[in-house]
Amino acid sequence: MGDLTLFIPEAAILAGALAAFLLSALGASRASAWLASAVMAIAGLVAILLKLDAAGDPFFAGIYRVDAFSQVLKLGIVAGLLLTVLIAGPLGSFRPGARIDVPIFLFISALGMMMLVSSTELLTLYVALELSAYGLYILAALHKHQKLGSEAAAKYILYGAASSAVTLYGVSLIFAASRTTYLFEIAQQDITPMLLVGILLALSGVLFKLAVFPFHAWAPDAYEGAPHEAVAFIGTASKVAAVGVIARLLQLIAGDDRSIAAALLVCCVASMTVGNLAAMNQRDLKRLLAYSTVAHAGYIMIGLVCLSALGVASAIFYALTYVPVVFGAFLVVSVLGSDGSNPTRDSLGGLYARSPLLLVTLLVAMFGLAGIPPTVGFAGKWFLFSAAIEQGYLWLVLVGAINATISLYYYLCVVKEAILTPPAEGAAPVRIPPAFALAAWLAIACTLAVGFYPRLVWDLAERAAAALGG
Repeated sequence: MGDLTLFIPEAAILAGALAAFLLSALGASRASAWLASAVMAIAGLVAILLKLDAAGDPFFAGIYRVDAFSQVLKLGIVAGLLLTVLIAGPLGSFRPGARIDVPIFLFISALGMMMLVSSTELLTLYVALELSAYGLYILAALHKHQKLGSEAAAKYILYGAASSAVTLYGVSLIFAASRTTYLFEIAQQDITPMLLVGILLALSGVLFKLAVFPFHAWAPDAYEGAPHEAVAFIGTASKVAAVGVIARLLQLIAGDDRSIAAALLVCCVASMTVGNLAAMNQRDLKRLLAYSTVAHAGYIMIGLVCLSALGVASAIFYALTYVPVVFGAFLVVSVLGSDGSNPTRDSLGGLYARSPLLLVTLLVAMFGLAGIPPTVGFAGKWFLFSAAIEQGYLWLVLVGAINATISLYYYLCVVKEAILTPPAEGAAPVRIPPAFALAAWLAIACTLAVGFYPRLVWDLAERAAAALGG
């Protein structure tokens, strides 16, 4: 056994799940459950910061690794959890009977994601992957309008079950080819055709979580039908976890003939292109953001397919900074759809008069997603494109730049609706709860501050990439 104190951040999140369960079982009010969840999420974040430089194995060696790579990604996961908890107080789009139980599933999923980025053994990784998914499946089904939630959850679960089966089959092939399930031992072996196929299949299941083409078909329908606050969590924290596990699996082929990287390059280009082109015609904001997620998954893959330290660091940086940017967009959706309805671009009319804070939040989020300076989205794309150029992928940078230009169209269309379209007759000002206002200011501050000065987060990403390579 190793140093169990390294497991304190996960223990804090597990305690949050247990506290939420006890409060639900004891019939506590929703306000007290929300407050307790916020406190436990903050405790988890503080625990990670205190253990940010920790390294070692809390359990048996080779199964679960705590290092700069895992801790930095856990920071992004718990940050996404905390931001989601802040806007999950009113829970306007959740089914009333299930609202007291929502924090339980948020914390369980976050715990699975944290374990996922620390897992260095295939079976442990698979169990953590499933633990992170189960809570999300349940959250997706809890929409206020039962038909919407049931359809979203059904599609999400079916695609998730298929990806899980493919992943498990890939794991079995990897074991058959290498006779071990420990990642560091697999990485030391010669690459055989069976091992390559196993790694590719295992990656296929994980690419589902990142919504990379062609594993993206679940995203638009699941995003549209799931509760707004649940989608905010799915669209932020789960993406950070997916980047972590993909980076770990790609370490198995470091120094190989890049055959898997070639297949991933196709997925990368297709994700950017399909995601951006499909988003152009969307009126529903959640579907637009779903296709935007597909496109951004393609951008993240630019760094991962480089199979270099700079590429991994740029992908980690992009995933971490993607959290406050996309969260800002979903916060606007949650406020405008507080009655459970899905906001459309028409819902943004007169936002400048109805809620200046929401307008600023939306502007910063859209500019961040588009990569317009001084938002952090610009710095993120700069690092990704630099990593691609270092590896000689100039054509990939051109494809990424063209897609980023295409994305400007629909992001600016959203901005136009909010600024230039007058409010509908009789439209009332939008009321923003204090917790939403706090979350909005946090998202704005992070997006702009890191955009002006990316060095702090970039240093963390470089340390994480170095720990992975070591």
